[in-house]
Amino acid sequence: MTHKRFMVELKSIVPQQHYLSTEKYHKVKKALEEMDGYGDIYVIEYKDRIFSVDGHHRLYCLYEQGVETVDVVCELADNHHPLYLMLADEALELGLRHIGDLGERFIDDPERYKRLWIDKCQSLMNTLENDE
Repeated sequence: MTHKRFMVELKSIVPQQHYLSTEKYHKVKKALEEMDGYGDIYVIEYKDRIFSVDGHHRLYCLYEQGVETVDVVCELADNHHPLYLMLADEALELGLRHIGDLGERFIDDPERYKRLWIDKCQSLMNTLENDE
């Protein structure tokens, strides 16, 4: 088995992402209104918790809608991915407990979001690749 699907309480998912983009949030919110479902949400199981590794903007929209449980996918190999583990540890250090905590971590400026989040992840990936 390479992955597993399961239902989980939305509020039990710790966001591995540290920020949300206001621009992306509005696009995702509009897309969800037009979709039937919300697509796959990828997670890892780490430190007896569930961390989201993808779909953070969708999760936040679902949280706002009052959705209580979501279907998630865990690629088992991702449970040991160094970048995911590093970001999960950082999320815990920041005090993130569930997706609702990102409500105070929206970034309005797309360039700032790219710099603070996208570029950070790319830099961490480059560092991990160079360490191998």
